[in-house]
Amino acid sequence: MRTAFAILALVMAGWLLRPGTTRAADDPGDLIPSIEQSLGSAGKFYREKNYEDAAAALAEAKSMLETLQAGNVPDALRPQVEKLEKRLVSAERLVAKLKPSSGKAAAATKKKVSAASTSRSAAKAKKSAKAKPTSVAAPPALGFTADVAPILIAHCGNCHIRNVRGNLSMATFANLAKGNHNGPVITAGASQASPLVEVVFSGRMPPGGGQISADELAVISLWIDAGARFDGGDPTAPLGTPAPMKGREGPAAGNRPLSVQFLRDLAPALVTNCLDCHTGEKAAGELRLDTFAALASGGASGRAIQPGNARDSLLVKRLRGLNGDRMPKDKPALPSETIERFESWIASGAKFDGPDETMSLKKAVEKSELAQMSHAELTTKRTARADAIWSQAFPNTSAAQLQTANFILRGNVSASRLETVAKLAEAERTKIVKLLKLADDAPLVKGSLPVFVFKQSADYGEFVRVVESREAPADTLGHALAKEADLYSCLVVSSAGDELPALVAEQVAAGFLCALGDVPPWFATGAGRTIAARVEPKNAMLKKWEAEIQKLSAPANAEALTSATMIDTDTAARSYLFVRSLTKKLPQFQSLVGALGQGQDFDQSLASVYRHDASELVELWLRSKPFGR
Repeated sequence: MRTAFAILALVMAGWLLRPGTTRAADDPGDLIPSIEQSLGSAGKFYREKNYEDAAAALAEAKSMLETLQAGNVPDALRPQVEKLEKRLVSAERLVAKLKPSSGKAAAATKKKVSAASTSRSAAKAKKSAKAKPTSVAAPPALGFTADVAPILIAHCGNCHIRNVRGNLSMATFANLAKGNHNGPVITAGASQASPLVEVVFSGRMPPGGGQISADELAVISLWIDAGARFDGGDPTAPLGTPAPMKGREGPAAGNRPLSVQFLRDLAPALVTNCLDCHTGEKAAGELRLDTFAALASGGASGRAIQPGNARDSLLVKRLRGLNGDRMPKDKPALPSETIERFESWIASGAKFDGPDETMSLKKAVEKSELAQMSHAELTTKRTARADAIWSQAFPNTSAAQLQTANFILRGNVSASRLETVAKLAEAERTKIVKLLKLADDAPLVKGSLPVFVFKQSADYGEFVRVVESREAPADTLGHALAKEADLYSCLVVSSAGDELPALVAEQVAAGFLCALGDVPPWFATGAGRTIAARVEPKNAMLKKWEAEIQKLSAPANAEALTSATMIDTDTAARSYLFVRSLTKKLPQFQSLVGALGQGQDFDQSLASVYRHDASELVELWLRSKPFGR
């Protein structure tokens, strides 16, 4: 293992060399290729186990970097200089840790360092008229949110963020810190003892090898060695969620580039100003901006963005009016600060910080905004929205109101009846948390779950007709819905006596599942009923649900169930029977809910747990003849 990490140190000492940009001879930036060459020489010497010369080459690189820093570094060169700082510091730390010098070797190294630094950097120093002796500036501290998380998202997302392979989830920092069934994968303060670093170095991960560069592995290692600290706002938030902002630093603040995230800082401007013209099959200039994937693909004039090159990116030129009509057309120009953010984002690589590049940009922005809210902030937003929805459905009827730790209740029932439903909802929430092995000390739904309680089926039907612009199926006693920013459950309590606990559990569970993301209505319905049957196994309502199953005939094919948008009595019964079959092995179903809770796509979650997508699973289930009685 020690030998392996010696090789790792060598790779990191040499890094991945990038060609220097051609510059005039009197430009301070002409030192950059020489510094890179010295770092490469250090790696070569280390491979040859010539540790003294490796240390001398590193010292030479440091001396030249000090000279470079002594002058006025142009803003355009600042990112390259910062990378050199990080590369040098990581190489020095790793080399010192794995092969410290001592005795005569140390003296020889010191002598070579002095000679090399004098001979090779003196000439470079003369080219910078403004240079003066100074120490190299400390590199920016490595942080999890800005430095480590983007690497994990880019290289580990498919297996460990959108899926849970090897029982390891990286969907949140809390999941990453927890590790897998073998224990933690990160040992704070010791990258050599961290399985995460070892499997990347060995080439076992990511599958296929070679996807994480030496630069990126060095960043992860140094972050771990520094204590593997989390610098975000909420360790349970999905990776890529920005930390709470404390203000932005512009170019005047230390000449640092703006810290820009696409979904937080840029996508809202595109949604607000550009989608009128750049969406759908008839998008202007064949440039669609309704998804990130479409933006990256470009249009009839070519690519809209060139990662790393803001100046030549067509998007920036059009926003500034430097190439054809200024955009957005027939609207006010975007603020200079917004355009500068686009430039900074493109210059730093134009990375996407969302879960799916093909997701509607409008929807991605909404999800990003919700993710940035605290539980209390989102609860306030949902409470106001619940009142607005009620007023839309019943403008002349005041609602009875009640709020608990997990629920926002509105209804046209008596205050005592609403309190009964509220107490049942909290009691069923406790049972559901235990069944699904959810965190008991966290809200069931971030931002609370609005529940509309109706005295009569006619009231429920009117609500559905006005708010959702459809007819409620006959004999339906409730449903859950998640559409854009809206989330709620509905419940009719007119005829419910002893059956009320199961009915409440059904809609609480269905609402919880809808809150997890793009869960199809048919699945949320069937799973809600299945969970209710599990937590209320002796309830009289189960006999009615079973009687509905007995009347069913088999659907023609899987699509008849998986494409259902109208959840009538038969569809609810079929989906209940199907999801119930998935819970025969409860740990698998718990894993499915866990994957959905980490923000993974519904079909991807099913495939990762059950090895088939929804249509395939239903087809296999139909072959078992569940309706053959």
